[in-house]
Amino acid sequence: MNYKLRTIDVWDTLLRRDCHPECIKLATAQHLFLGWSDQLKPQFRDCWALYRARLDEERVIAKQARTCGKDDEYEITAVLTQWVDTVFPCSGQVGLPALLVEFELGVEIARSYPDPEILLFLRSHEAEKTLFLSDFYMSAEMVSRLLAAKGLATLAPEGLSSCDVGLNKRTGQIFQYVHSLHAIAPEQHVHIGDNEWSDVSSPRALGINGLHYQPESAHKERLARERLFSSRGALFDHVCGECSFIARESSKGLSSKQAAALCLGAEAAPLFIGFALWIGEQAILNKLDRLYFFTREGEFFHKVFSAIFPQHRLAGHDLPPADILAVSRLSTFIPLASDSLFQDMSRIWSLFKVQSVSGLFTTLGLPIEPFLELLGALGLRETEVISNPESSPLLRRLFETPTFVEAVKNASESRANLLRSYLTLNGICSSSRVGVVDIGWRGTIQDNIALLMPDVHFFGMYLGLRRVINTQPSNVVKAAYGPDENKSNEPSALFANFAAMELLCNSPHGSVIGYSNIKDSCTIPQRQVNQEENEAYDEFVGVFQDGVLLAAQHWESYLKRYVVSSNELQVMALHVWTSLRKTPPDGLVNIFLHTPQHDVFGYGEIFKRNEYPSLVDILLSIILPNKRKKLIEFIRRVQWSEAIESAKGISPLHRTALLLAFRVANVIKKLYLQLKLAKRSKNA
Repeated sequence: MNYKLRTIDVWDTLLRRDCHPECIKLATAQHLFLGWSDQLKPQFRDCWALYRARLDEERVIAKQARTCGKDDEYEITAVLTQWVDTVFPCSGQVGLPALLVEFELGVEIARSYPDPEILLFLRSHEAEKTLFLSDFYMSAEMVSRLLAAKGLATLAPEGLSSCDVGLNKRTGQIFQYVHSLHAIAPEQHVHIGDNEWSDVSSPRALGINGLHYQPESAHKERLARERLFSSRGALFDHVCGECSFIARESSKGLSSKQAAALCLGAEAAPLFIGFALWIGEQAILNKLDRLYFFTREGEFFHKVFSAIFPQHRLAGHDLPPADILAVSRLSTFIPLASDSLFQDMSRIWSLFKVQSVSGLFTTLGLPIEPFLELLGALGLRETEVISNPESSPLLRRLFETPTFVEAVKNASESRANLLRSYLTLNGICSSSRVGVVDIGWRGTIQDNIALLMPDVHFFGMYLGLRRVINTQPSNVVKAAYGPDENKSNEPSALFANFAAMELLCNSPHGSVIGYSNIKDSCTIPQRQVNQEENEAYDEFVGVFQDGVLLAAQHWESYLKRYVVSSNELQVMALHVWTSLRKTPPDGLVNIFLHTPQHDVFGYGEIFKRNEYPSLVDILLSIILPNKRKKLIEFIRRVQWSEAIESAKGISPLHRTALLLAFRVANVIKKLYLQLKLAKRSKNA
């Protein structure tokens, strides 16, 4: 039969989305939240709160339309205008609703694609004229732009949207309107769409040939995508399952140890993905000019960040330029050339309760050889480790010696100039609001740089933060995606395996030990590469990071399509950290215990975690102070008792005694912290 008019539904007929339809509205809410959060009413400073407020406005306008004798339709510009008036404390957001409308249309274009089978279906149902006909809150003009963007403009060059006329297919009134508008009878009209009522039963009741279009495979995919929107748990489980499969497939051909590392990385990825997503959000919310990822762990974080934001945009907002900054605690610790150098050292000694003499000279950037005679005269040995250095009269006398003070000031000035030159060349001086990213734990590198550049505001973003000890510079703000002990009276158990976390996020490019000038006044970092660390990287850590990146690339599409925020991932992210701490896999434990730790500050030596105190020494520590001191040092430097539980090459009795010592030490530490907190509260 030759029809005079053929109308075609738009969604799930001409076009399909790669997400749930409500994801589009949630994306607009996220765009508004990130761009205007500081201007919103307090109760709407959350994407989901904004989304729900929009739904409320839709219901209000739909109800008003019914009162006026129309169908319960609403148009996007009217909805977003009322939405903006509701969520902002005062009116006058001129132009914002129109901007949001255009943004949402752009999201629809990005998330939609032509139905792969519709053209073949339409060949069997020709007509003299074809229109699109949609129950939709975007105008026909916007739908035409959407169809044109997907190459369907010639198929349906014009049409009607329910919001334009206040009538819809559900009631059938829009069909009657079309018949009147085009002067045709119902039997001259064929309509095609996916909804059994709106596109089939409703038009057939009016005498129109309503054809049901619902390809099995496409419809099945649609239902699966929509189920994922109904539950974040279901979404996350689905993505994790896919990532595990991809990792298993990618691990074929690797050694068993490396295959396990790759799969572990894919499983642990939500921790680092959530962190990267949070960094992007914070960069926009805090209007940062630039982002800098601190070496060494920041090199890995930068890779994850780039995988999550391949186009360097989030919710329609440009992210600031992001670079890696080659820094370390050693390369940035520059005692200010003041008259109280000994007190300046407290910024280090407050963190490390011991100080080796050789390590002190490394920290200050001084060769020790010219001062050996002075050290001998003061009664200090090069290999000596001093407890509570702030209270050491010998160290105080050293810092009162004019020749030593002069050397420190000269070295300080030289290193400060080099560091300032390096930071300037990398654009820090030209930015007023700088975001810095590191693993944690107290943000001392950020403090060091901030003291050197007091005119720049530094916003620090960390995986976790321990309680701040040193006085914070006025141009510093710090925040953590994970645990932040500055917001709680209780220390976080997650920090027990902080050294293992550092190892998993490590870089093979070595630690920055300083800076040097080369031709054309270019300042470059000097790195010290540790071969034993890199063996661990090649054997396990690098493959683990590959697994994280493999998963991050897969997560990226889901995060964007389903508009996932970092706080929604946080519970799963911290569960990953908890699992790595409580039930670490053998590969991680082995790498942790057998990778030496180079302790530049504090003890100033290479520490080997797998050189356990002997069973005899553990027993003797009960009565001998020197044995007890060494045992406490081992516990303090390892901290992670779960690693000892899984360690190989230690007898059951020896392991039990060592773990008991860990538990006793932790109980004493907890009691000490409680007493300290109680004293602080009493004094306050």
